[in-house]
Amino acid sequence: MESPYKVRDLGIQVAIDNSKSQTGENGETQYLSAEEEDAVRAGIASILNSIVSTTIAKDYGNVNPTEKVSIVFQEFNGKPGLPQNVAPVIPKWLYGVGAGLLLVILLLVGTLLRRRKKEGVVEDVQMEDQQPMAVPNMEESEETESSLRRKQLEKMASDEPEDFAKLLRSWIAED
Repeated sequence: MESPYKVRDLGIQVAIDNSKSQTGENGETQYLSAEEEDAVRAGIASILNSIVSTTIAKDYGNVNPTEKVSIVFQEFNGKPGLPQNVAPVIPKWLYGVGAGLLLVILLLVGTLLRRRKKEGVVEDVQMEDQQPMAVPNMEESEETESSLRRKQLEKMASDEPEDFAKLLRSWIAED
C-alpha cells in the first residue's frame, strides 16, 4: 500500500566536529587529518545519498543526491550550555497590589457581617413587638363507628389495593 504523501524535495546538512580530543600532549586541540576527513565525509555522504535517493518519489524525476547533501567540518565549542535555574522574580509592586486587594476584601467582609448583625437585631425587635395571635382550638369530633370504618377502608385502599378491590367486588355482588 502506497502512502498518499510523496516527498518532492529533501536537503540534508550535517556538521561534524573535526577535533579528535580537546587536550593533546601540550594542552592543544588535535584535529582530524585531511585523509581522515575524506574517509568520514565519504562514509557519511554514502549514507545520506541513499537516504535522499530512496526518500524522494520517483515521479518527480531524477534527483542528484550530491546536490541535496551538505557536509561541513567545524570545531564545536563543547557541550551546549543549559540555562541556569533562575528563580521567578515577582516585582515588589505586585506584592503591594496583592496586599491592597486583601485589605479591600477584608473590609467588604467586615461590612457585610456588620450589616447582617444589624439586620438580625432589627428582625428580633420586630418579632418581639408582634403579639402572638390567639388561634381557637378546633372542635374535635368524637369518632363514630362510621368514621372509624371509613378510616379503615381508606387505609386498606392505600396499603392493600388488591384486597380492597376484592372487598368492593364482594359488596357489589351482595347488592
